[in-house]
Amino acid sequence: MGSDAFTSRHHRPTTRISCSEVRYYVAKYSAPMAEMYARNHGATDAQIERARRCLASNEAAETGRPRAYTD
Repeated sequence: MGSDAFTSRHHRPTTRISCSEVRYYVAKYSAPMAEMYARNHGATDAQIERARRCLASNEAAETGRPRAYTD
């Protein structure tokens, strides 16, 4: 994840990342690593929260039930 090619290709501070991109990077690197990378590259708390909602909506779709915040 720390390669220069990855960094230069995916450093997009002014654009939004799609939910499918969020799910891809979390699957590839883990949620904590993806969040750390995003924060180190200028992601705001609001952007991180949006990414978390992407993951929560994906989990609900896969399990067929809404995700409770206590899960």
